[in-house]
Amino acid sequence: MDDQIYPMIKPCYSLLNYTLNKKTKLVILIGHGGLPLNIPIFSKHSVKTLMVLLGILFCLFSMLPVAPCLGADDLLDVFKKAQATDPALKAALSDLEASRAERPLAMSRLLPQLTALAGIGRYRKNISGMASGHIDKYFWGESYSATLVQPIFNGQAYVSLDMAENMIQTQETEVLAVSQDLMARVCAAYFGLLDARAGQAVAEDNVQLSHKIYDQAESFLKAGTGDIVSVKEARARLDAARARLIRARDMVAVAEENLSTLIHEKVNDILDVRPFTPMGPEPDDMSAWVDAALSNQPRLKEARLKVILASQEIDYQKRERWPRLNLEAQASYTDGSFLPDVIYRDVHGMVVLSIPFYLGGSIGAKTERAAAKAVSARHNLQHTSDEITFRTKRAFLHLKDSISHLEAAKQALESARVSMDATNRGYEIGTRNVIDAVNMTDRYIIQKHAYMTALYSHILARISLKNAAGLLTIRDLESVNSLLKKAGSENDHQ
Repeated sequence: MDDQIYPMIKPCYSLLNYTLNKKTKLVILIGHGGLPLNIPIFSKHSVKTLMVLLGILFCLFSMLPVAPCLGADDLLDVFKKAQATDPALKAALSDLEASRAERPLAMSRLLPQLTALAGIGRYRKNISGMASGHIDKYFWGESYSATLVQPIFNGQAYVSLDMAENMIQTQETEVLAVSQDLMARVCAAYFGLLDARAGQAVAEDNVQLSHKIYDQAESFLKAGTGDIVSVKEARARLDAARARLIRARDMVAVAEENLSTLIHEKVNDILDVRPFTPMGPEPDDMSAWVDAALSNQPRLKEARLKVILASQEIDYQKRERWPRLNLEAQASYTDGSFLPDVIYRDVHGMVVLSIPFYLGGSIGAKTERAAAKAVSARHNLQHTSDEITFRTKRAFLHLKDSISHLEAAKQALESARVSMDATNRGYEIGTRNVIDAVNMTDRYIIQKHAYMTALYSHILARISLKNAAGLLTIRDLESVNSLLKKAGSENDHQ
């Protein structure tokens, strides 16, 4: 088969083979050397025959399997992968399951407890001074008993129930906080990779433009209208552009590894951002966002719950001094454990009151330790509140600033593009020198990367404000995801 003339038929060897014989007939072999059909090419029915042949080929090609097209991942795709594999989130969920076991454990201290004992042993009894005489005998004995204890009053058990509920709520807020942090980390890694790839694309453009200027400088030198200094200057700028490209590629590799660490697999191609209108914080009131953060931030809720738990721990340790009241019932059976051939049966019930007067100072030590931890929890709450307030204010100001920064970067990019084009045209006609052309090219490259960075920074500023206020949800990721280009889109950034 002539692969160069008929490249598209190559996958169909097993279905269709054809040759041209010496009599200029088209020989079609169906299958593996199966039925040969000799069709003269130059017969009066050649046109009709060729049409039939094309129809056969079309049907055969339509039956061929088509390789699936692997599309690029969007932000939600990446987040779902990270959510399914993130060890921090899995650890928090496991801790939540463990904390839920605290409720039945606390309740068990107020419920009946039934225990049973059974034993058998070898005894020796040596008894003297009895009216019946001296007893010295080896024998086997066995005993069985069952004990039922029903707590009536246990001060520590009641506190432990409240502590169990707060432990569960604390861990639930931890899961929410870890989930929000994961969303923020995925967004940072996603747009960090886009920024790194944009930097690489800009660096590649810089190399091409610098190479163009270098070629023009050499051409002018050969034509006698240039000088060697201009060539060397252009060459130096070209080498610098290539060095920047190497650094840009390294940054892309690092950004890919960062995102790959989150999703625990190799990074596919990801969708870039389409043109959009930047949006500021809604509402445009810093105090409203701070109030929302102080009310909704899960880290702050967790700190408040830890203060409550610390206070409950003090109460729990103090209640160890309280008396405990239990109702106990026991039934026992003993054969031979006291005297040979003597069976002892006992059934009794009683109300037992226990009061711990002195336990070696452990109660006071535990109470002091709990009090110190409570003070630490209150200080940590204040620190967390201050930190969240600052983070929210900073994120609010950053988002407002990102809008003007993005608009300024857009205008600067357009100005740099106009200046570069004008300078390059002036250089081509000899009114501007190579240094001017190189400088304008560098300025344009810098402004282009600055615009792309401002674009991604604005999106991340939205996420940061929601995350700082504790309001970040999957809907926010869906909103950001709607800003991405659709698969196959060719839209450029504004």
